[in-house]
Amino acid sequence: MQRFSIKMGLDNISKLCRFLNHPQDKFPSIHIAGTNGKGSTAAVIQKILSHHGLRVGLYTSPHLVKFNERIRINDQFIDDKDIFNTWKNIRKLVFKLKATFFDATTAMAFKYFADEQVDLGVIETGLGGRLDSTNILKPKAVVLTPIDRDHEKQLGRDFAGIAREKAAIIKDGATVFTARQRPEVAEILKSYQQRREGFIIASDAAEVKDIIVENEWTGFNLLDKKRNEIFPDIRLSLTGAHQVENAALAYLCARWYLEQTDEFFSESNFRQALASVYWPGRLQRIAIAPDVIFDVSHNEAGFEISLNYARSQYPAHNRVLLLGLLSDKDFNRIVPLTGKIFNRIYLTEPLNPRKMEASALKKIFDRHGIETEAIRSPHEAYNTAVSSLTENEVLFVMGSHFLIGELFKTTI
Repeated sequence: MQRFSIKMGLDNISKLCRFLNHPQDKFPSIHIAGTNGKGSTAAVIQKILSHHGLRVGLYTSPHLVKFNERIRINDQFIDDKDIFNTWKNIRKLVFKLKATFFDATTAMAFKYFADEQVDLGVIETGLGGRLDSTNILKPKAVVLTPIDRDHEKQLGRDFAGIAREKAAIIKDGATVFTARQRPEVAEILKSYQQRREGFIIASDAAEVKDIIVENEWTGFNLLDKKRNEIFPDIRLSLTGAHQVENAALAYLCARWYLEQTDEFFSESNFRQALASVYWPGRLQRIAIAPDVIFDVSHNEAGFEISLNYARSQYPAHNRVLLLGLLSDKDFNRIVPLTGKIFNRIYLTEPLNPRKMEASALKKIFDRHGIETEAIRSPHEAYNTAVSSLTENEVLFVMGSHFLIGELFKTTI
């Protein structure tokens, strides 16, 4: 397999799924694209629907610690034996086609969900949309989380072009649910708003009020404008005001799906679902006094959200950063953001061939006049950063799923 390459296109995934007898057509699906918040939104949709008695397949990427995290039904990860059996079945064809790791993983997920006869699959795109391996689906609904810049080598820097790539997962027969988008993206999406299947803008259909952000959870009131229903004092087990927006988007889609399938919506089940969502590595506090926060933000938009959280939640603390980035990220925009927020910065390298070398990243910080300490080993860098903390300091570990995933192995 082209384990670490990004080779976009639908030819190989189509051949793999044809070999597996078209498993993607054997279960209804909700297809999710966007730049940030895809995984959180997908996880909340899955949680709401599974709390209403549905067996829901969830396919996300990348994983943090173990491959099995990518493919699950409700809260149960795929077994190693199911991974092995499917891989044994498709291995020769994968090598013959020179298919990518993501092609093979997507085919495996579709096969597993079909074999297990899930009631629904919630499927997250890997990169972009139009040429993403998941885009052979014929979904019942499409969900678009906030669209911004990332993977610029493949998708470019133009917001309109990025929006077109992401929106290409919209198919005939699919109702569209979209988060509030920046104006350039919203302009592109206008052409879809008259679709007979429906086009729901979350901020028009639902309103969130009285947001309370704590380290372990976020509270809010939700107003469903369409149904004229109010859900006060909701507790979401994810932290950050941005997660409330993701949860409202997920609610609208999940509630719609229940209505489409004549399933009864239970407010109690809804509340329990949001209170029990577990989506690690998203502003997750893993140590207290001094606090240590793990966060997988890895692009400019994600960093801005996380840094606003750092400012608002720790206004009186000295803030410390441990940062590791992949080389395809726009560090020239990320670096200046961090210099305004953190009192001390350590640099390291995610365990991935596409890593940005800590020494090279340090040179960029140097050009911006920001003092840093570079330590190549993520475990050594983490131990150094943690041991330096005083009582009035907080450590944020950020920059990559591959950095957070590696550190999870020894800290959680």
